Amino acid sequence: MNTPSSIPATIFVILASKETVSSSELATAAGVTRQAAHYHLRRLSDEGVLVPEGSRRSSRYRLRADRVASYPLHGQMEHEVWAAEKKALGVLYPDLLSGPILGVLNFTFTEMVNNAIDHSLGTSLSIRWILTKSTVTFEVEDNGVGAFEALRESRGFTSNFQSIGELSKGKQTSAPDRHSGLGIFLTSKMTSLFTLIANEYSWKVDAETDDYAVGALPHYKQGTLVRCVFPRDVTVTLQDVMRQVSDPVTHRLNRTSLKVELFSEGMFISRTEAKLLSARLEGFEKVELDFTNVDEIGQGFADELFRVWKRDHGEIELIPINLNHAVQAMIAAVEAE
Repeated sequence: MNTPSSIPATIFVILASKETVSSSELATAAGVTRQAAHYHLRRLSDEGVLVPEGSRRSSRYRLRADRVASYPLHGQMEHEVWAAEKKALGVLYPDLLSGPILGVLNFTFTEMVNNAIDHSLGTSLSIRWILTKSTVTFEVEDNGVGAFEALRESRGFTSNFQSIGELSKGKQTSAPDRHSGLGIFLTSKMTSLFTLIANEYSWKVDAETDDYAVGALPHYKQGTLVRCVFPRDVTVTLQDVMRQVSDPVTHRLNRTSLKVELFSEGMFISRTEAKLLSARLEGFEKVELDFTNVDEIGQGFADELFRVWKRDHGEIELIPINLNHAVQAMIAAVEAE
């Protein structure tokens, strides 16, 4: 079920693979009425995010871009791309790049560009900026192998879906000798709406509702597209996010929160699924496991995670949250053994 705040994210996902979208297409994709879809399209049009085309009954909407730029990826440096974009934006919108938003864009934009340079194996980079009275949005798109595929190959996963859950842990990268793996993880926590589209999947993180969604895009083109939306009066900083997930003394990243639902396309039954979820969590001291939308778990899954893994990693605290009675009972049963 889509919430009102998630419908704009659905619009952006559709427009990642198509130039325009209609109210009927949005209604089908979002599972809402055509009237509701039309309302959201018109609202984004009024805000200057979308541009309507055609007559009233056959209207279609496309994204408006205030600036579009392309760069070759070979030999590119992320700070040089940011310097060029910052200069261009400063000429077009001299009052934009001041205050907290400048620091937020500096970190998130360069991290996403760097990912494309170092991981995509692509040849070109496309940048788009969309500015409204209340928000700043950038898109970074490459024509490479796709972020989920790159991580799947480096980790030996059996599907690209597994890469989504892995990225949500933090400290995950397809090039560990060159990266800490924190770029996407921290960026997703600094935006009001973060969307990553690659390899026929979309992953959306909505900070305003503390929600996420994974969708299938069977016809999405090659490469990776990252879209980051920020309020113009942004208050969050990189330091704020780091304080949430790191040790106050050593400043080492030691806490993470996982949406358990991201680690399986079906039931959570087997020990293998538990091992996938717990893989590479040894670098953390506290791991929050969010069981939202997980109706039940198998005995093998629960035993592997909450008895065997906890026994072997006694220094790491597992904190399950948002459990229903069935999940809570299964965890209690294996912990009592």
